[in-house]
Amino acid sequence: MATPDKLKITAYNSTGATDKLSTNPADSYMALVNPEKYVIQYQINLNARKVPGNAGSDPSYIDTSPPTLQFDFLFDATGVIPKPNTLGVVGDIPVVGAIASAASNIASPREPYDVMKEIAKFNSVVFLYKGTQHSPRKVQILWGKLIFDGNLTSLNFDFKLFKSDGTPLRAVATAAFFGTITDKLRVAAQADQSPDLTHVRQIQNGDTLPLMTYRIYGDASYYLEVARVNNLTNFRNLKPGDSIKFPPIGK
Repeated sequence: MATPDKLKITAYNSTGATDKLSTNPADSYMALVNPEKYVIQYQINLNARKVPGNAGSDPSYIDTSPPTLQFDFLFDATGVIPKPNTLGVVGDIPVVGAIASAASNIASPREPYDVMKEIAKFNSVVFLYKGTQHSPRKVQILWGKLIFDGNLTSLNFDFKLFKSDGTPLRAVATAAFFGTITDKLRVAAQADQSPDLTHVRQIQNGDTLPLMTYRIYGDASYYLEVARVNNLTNFRNLKPGDSIKFPPIGK
């Protein structure tokens, strides 16, 4: 994948169970100026409720939220920043025909940069509701080492400079995105081994119930309880290929 010199946002198209990056130029937007910084936040959620009668609490892990990304996006029609030649074109060819009709808010290379038109284009990629998907589309944000897939969660426009007739000449958008990952990849990434979850394990050659119990709970002493839950009358002779259920440690 070629890395753009400018931060680029591209929308995904949903096709049933899968999402695919759109190849339509109208579904991408490239920054006029790269942001000075971006912020990625990771959030661990804990249960910090106090037990009655205790002065303190021992927070327990609940889950980890997907990361969030936030950055500022500049729109400037003062002429101080040259208009990029690639805005509204594919290569050096102006967007025409059906694509131009679908993206009529893209200014051609010969037209002056228009803040409101550029904001409309930006919104069409990250914000506007898509009827076929019943929600705004997921987007990919690509710049340098940053590759971030997510959905817009908030968008604020700060208009800073105007013509005498009130036409905006400069605006800064502050956009925040909530990271997304497919269910299949999420399961692979988590590789859940928590003793607070139910696990089912297939017996392998050489396995013993105390050893399997230790792998799940970190404590082999629970093996008798595991034998009881699984109705094992002779846990010393496990049969390879059979399955053992390991309930949450609280049960």
